[in-house]
Amino acid sequence: MKNIKILEGLAEIQSVDEQKKLIDAHRPFSKELENKIFQKLKLDWNYNSNAIEGNQLSYGETVAFLNFGLTAKGKPFKDHLDIKGHNEAIGFMLQLIKEDRPLSESDIKDLHKIILVEPYYSTTASPQGIEFQKEIKVGQYKTSPNHVKTVSGDIHYYTNPEEVAFEMNNLLEWYRNAEEQNLHPVVMSALFHHKFTSIHPFDDGNGRLARILSNFILLKHHYPVLVIKNKEKIQYYAALNIADNGIYEDLVKLFAENISLSFNIIQKALNGENINELDDLDKEIELFVKESQINLAPILNFEENKKEVIDYYIVNFLLYLLPKLNKIGELFQEAYIYQSVSRFPLSNYESFVKRYNNENLLFNSSIEIKLPIDFIDHIHDEFNFQLILKIIIKKKTIKYVVEMRSLAYDLLGIGHEKIDSICNKTYTYDDKPDIIYNEVTTIIISYVINYIKNKTKKS
Repeated sequence: MKNIKILEGLAEIQSVDEQKKLIDAHRPFSKELENKIFQKLKLDWNYNSNAIEGNQLSYGETVAFLNFGLTAKGKPFKDHLDIKGHNEAIGFMLQLIKEDRPLSESDIKDLHKIILVEPYYSTTASPQGIEFQKEIKVGQYKTSPNHVKTVSGDIHYYTNPEEVAFEMNNLLEWYRNAEEQNLHPVVMSALFHHKFTSIHPFDDGNGRLARILSNFILLKHHYPVLVIKNKEKIQYYAALNIADNGIYEDLVKLFAENISLSFNIIQKALNGENINELDDLDKEIELFVKESQINLAPILNFEENKKEVIDYYIVNFLLYLLPKLNKIGELFQEAYIYQSVSRFPLSNYESFVKRYNNENLLFNSSIEIKLPIDFIDHIHDEFNFQLILKIIIKKKTIKYVVEMRSLAYDLLGIGHEKIDSICNKTYTYDDKPDIIYNEVTTIIISYVINYIKNKTKKS
């Protein structure tokens, strides 16, 4: 900590502290002035922190989204969710400051949940350049490496998954020691930011979360919000890279310079000057539209898109699910698919699926998959069960509902019908179909396998 303390002597730190003294002389601010200042800084923060991540829809993604509600890389409304989540995470962070309690790993995981809003899949590439679909989980530390290849072709290594919990515990211990030793808040904020990003504990959202945690430290010590501008991101990343070598001066200076800009805005507000920038209105409109669009899922025109919907969300889904169920069905003496009054052997699933191309079936008709009686090698354990699958198509959503009906026996050996809800998942038309197939099918197959295992255990 001694070597780090030297950073407190930087001219930029001294300048920021002089500004703080001048500002603090005017405290307490009126509620109106305080809100005005914070709203301005929060607008800049929301806008730039998300812009740094470069997650706006490309032209090609926009065309796909507008034509049929499909987005690339399996990120549904990702840019809109980012704005919504980041804004709500700021609110949660302010509540933590209000409660004045030590920052915990649980708080950090909760902030991550809020920032990312919901799990999603992302097309990513391994250091060897192999592309694959990776599930981005919220509020959970990474379970696979997230090293990245830099523009120079080198690999930038972050903490390995199995070491994340240990390193995060060390980081919070470092933070507690820094507080006890009264390390300057700007230095503490900058170093915490670098240490957190070096660990890169989550699959995604690490940059946004690091900037929120940096501001948590600053606001707790009555310094203003730090806003790293999108136009400065090259300088910002360069300072982080230099800090990888234990040289923190550039990063601390960058933090101090941007905090100084925030103090300038506060001073202008105190002087009664206009603190709005020419593009503030554009920023506010853009943030509002992005956040609002999360509730504006594309509306389906049944007549124009009926065939595509049947192909995407029924036919292709069944062609993904039924072959896997058929493999399990081979263990039974008989296994059938029912639709209304029609019955097909499960092994003949292709003939069954073709009906959706040739007949005008209702969108939300039920499909029953029955695997009855006499499991191989366990004939004494006669049982049957029936999967009830409903695919409900609406103007904005597709819903997959799956129930299991089976016979349960009481102590007297009397059978009673038992119904378990297996799956009740709703998707919008921006969700990538193959991700839906995999998720719903995994739920169904896992349940069926576990059901059979439990049912056929020998006592």
